Amino acid sequence: MDEEPERAKRWEGGYERTWEVLKEDESGSLKATVEDIIFNAKRKRVFDRHGQVRLGMMRHMFVIIDTSRTMDDQDLKPNRLTSTLKLMEYFVDEYFDQNPISQIGIITSKNKRAEKLTDLAGNPKKHIAALKKAVDTVCGGEPSLYNSLSMAMETLKHMPGHASREVLVIFSSLTTCDPSNIYELIKTLKTLKIRVSVIGLSAEVRVCTVLTRETGGTYHVILDESHFRELLTYHVKPPPASSSSECSLIRMGFPQHTIASLTDQDSKPSFSMSHLDSSSGPSLTLGGYFCPQCRSKYTELPVECKVCGEFSSQANTAFIGVRMGFMSTIQNLL
Repeated sequence: MDEEPERAKRWEGGYERTWEVLKEDESGSLKATVEDIIFNAKRKRVFDRHGQVRLGMMRHMFVIIDTSRTMDDQDLKPNRLTSTLKLMEYFVDEYFDQNPISQIGIITSKNKRAEKLTDLAGNPKKHIAALKKAVDTVCGGEPSLYNSLSMAMETLKHMPGHASREVLVIFSSLTTCDPSNIYELIKTLKTLKIRVSVIGLSAEVRVCTVLTRETGGTYHVILDESHFRELLTYHVKPPPASSSSECSLIRMGFPQHTIASLTDQDSKPSFSMSHLDSSSGPSLTLGGYFCPQCRSKYTELPVECKVCGEFSSQANTAFIGVRMGFMSTIQNLL
């Protein structure tokens, strides 16, 4: 009598056999398979759009991190500050992965003051290095939402109309010490079309609710560290473009990095335009990226030229950004 073919048990059909996805390579390592899974997960997030929504490709975002005394609380391990800075490293990496021609800056607030940790720039290594150094920050006093938002607004209000202007506030305190009426500042932010979102680490605060509602942002309070990570991931995706945002052609240049030798008699050290907004002060260098239009020098890309206004980027970065925006649009139309 022939044996009956082996049948899958009824209880085996209710779930996916996840262990069958993992495959070893020739050396017996699972690294390649894990990297494929991570890549596919990122790709799925890129195409996970709902409805016919036009997304902003060029983003300018400031992240405001509360470094007041409440960041020493240990409900997140080892404390709120260390956990926040570690997750911010992940956020910066993911942000530039999905927004390659965008820029980000970081502001901290404590003792009723605001301090710019990094300027608005498109170099993720620069921001991650600054976040690693900030682990030794001594938390103290109260934060100032007014001073932090004012500092971000002074830079964002000069950004072009076709790019989004965003602020993400990571707020731990239940109070804010402001030198003036913050509700007047909220009206100004709304007029300038600066979208402000807040992630609370303690509890809901009334002023944050009004701030996000008036500017079109979102407000969430974390439950635990994994929920904190999910909320940061939510802000990685480009937001829907406003119906009143400008639509215009953007003049772009693709300069190559020029390195001059000290032995070259024709090479002359020069200042970089990037130091105009930097607190580190100007310094003479031999190499850099030179604007194709006016020959102004910059130390990093992407950047919008302060002299002629031309947007300069690396060719492969610009291609990836345009391709992701185009594919997202196609996905929404299907």
